[in-house]
Amino acid sequence: MLTRRFLRVKAFKILFSHVYSDNDSLVHAEKELSLSLEKTYDLYHFLFSAIIAVADYAEERIETGLKKFKPTEKELNPNRKLINNKLVALIRAHKPLQQYCTERGLNWRNYPETVRTLYQNMIERPYYKNYMELETDSFEEDFRLVSNFFKHEFEDVEKVEYLIEEMSAYWNNDIGFALSSIIQTLKTFKPEQQKTAALLPMFYAKEDREFALELLRRSMMHFKDYGQMSQQFVQNWESDRIAYIDMALIVMGIAEAVYFSNIPVKVTINEYVEISKYYSTRNSHVFVNGVLDKIIQHLLQEGKIKKTGRGLIQETINKKIKT
Repeated sequence: MLTRRFLRVKAFKILFSHVYSDNDSLVHAEKELSLSLEKTYDLYHFLFSAIIAVADYAEERIETGLKKFKPTEKELNPNRKLINNKLVALIRAHKPLQQYCTERGLNWRNYPETVRTLYQNMIERPYYKNYMELETDSFEEDFRLVSNFFKHEFEDVEKVEYLIEEMSAYWNNDIGFALSSIIQTLKTFKPEQQKTAALLPMFYAKEDREFALELLRRSMMHFKDYGQMSQQFVQNWESDRIAYIDMALIVMGIAEAVYFSNIPVKVTINEYVEISKYYSTRNSHVFVNGVLDKIIQHLLQEGKIKKTGRGLIQETINKKIKT
């Protein structure tokens, strides 16, 4: 689930907050990074279970209508397409999802007003109205309804945003990532499946967690040295005018290039350039790209960056020849 780019972003945020708050505790930074990653995985499960909470709320409304002394015709003959949705049923019966949410205390019943808001917003959407008017009954239609729910119902919803901020400070910028992971997971659910669909693992590879922690360690340990090194390659730019974010990204790029021998330097540079587009100023990606490229070429020439693995050794040789 947690991609390498996402892990870089998480490590960058912890690095930035620690370095520029003069908190040089490496142990604290590592614990905070681990907690941040776990919280993102919590968010994935919590949001995944939202469709169950909304379907439960819809069923409660139907039951309330039927219990009225004088129910309307519509209340006597409710449309049950949502609560009979086959994909919702599969998600509801997903024991690993339910178990994880129970163990981590992730329960939408604690937030009835937010569930109500999600439901009310959904029933006004064209995709929902079209679904409820369909006379046919297919898994494809059910899938489309659930997929649209996750694509649309968490956009700019004030109560949802407030709830997310209230539950965890680590969730503020993770909603989009968690939702895209949920939509990816939905595609693995099949009608009448004999085996429970697998949720995404926290890490795609067992070494990914250590990659994030080691990247943070190396960046913090060498922040001062790599920062000073960067000044040598910055022309016509006063050191105190370099954005703190840019400097943190450049330091991380150097640390990754030096200490991760199995990652091509081209990948490293591209990753931090892309991250700078989202977290720094408009032209930062040009600055980060230029400075990182110069520094890495210099370190390659000095033999301080050594790559191993198929294709990477030749890349190193080509870089040296080029310089």
